[in-house]
Amino acid sequence: MKKLATLFAMMGLGVGTALAQGQIDFRNPSTFPVTVKDANGTVYTIGASTAGNPLGPASVRVGLFVGTNNAPFSAMTMVGMTTNSASSNPLAVGTFFGGNPYTLTGYAVSSQISFAYAAWSISTGALTYQQALDPNVTTTGYVSQTPVIGNGYTLGGGASSPALTWGTPDATHPWYVNGLQLTQVVPEPSTIVLGLLGAGALLLRRRK
Repeated sequence: MKKLATLFAMMGLGVGTALAQGQIDFRNPSTFPVTVKDANGTVYTIGASTAGNPLGPASVRVGLFVGTNNAPFSAMTMVGMTTNSASSNPLAVGTFFGGNPYTLTGYAVSSQISFAYAAWSISTGALTYQQALDPNVTTTGYVSQTPVIGNGYTLGGGASSPALTWGTPDATHPWYVNGLQLTQVVPEPSTIVLGLLGAGALLLRRRK
């Protein structure tokens, strides 16, 4: 009997621990779409069927990064990744949905954190945001050069739903973020030189 009681107590503790994980709203609404700026400075909403738009549906990875409250981005860890919507529905264009609620393992309900969103196009070939910024890995594509950061976010969980992450920041919602834009990756001079040397070598081979 005592063994059964201990077993049930341990099970209850396990369930309680699982339920005690904090939650965040990992998505953006169509009122705050992710955008991209091309080399000419023209801004498009990702996924929109606008002529010349370099990024269509399901073409961008969006990473969710989390750290202690007021932590700089360099001290945050990527805890989730999703892709922008594959739908061409106007309500889905420019949006991504990683989960609501999205559970953060190791973070307690009602604890305050800082979070960040960063994005890069799948065409870069990068598997992480850091790789997308690395000229040795990425020479083409688009990346959000500056992640958007929200500070003072209180995690939901249990009976409380996680608060929105997107909106216009104000005194009541200082953690809101309201814009994420990708720009074209520009190869470093050394990368360009290497590319030209490679192209020259190919031409010489063809002539031979």
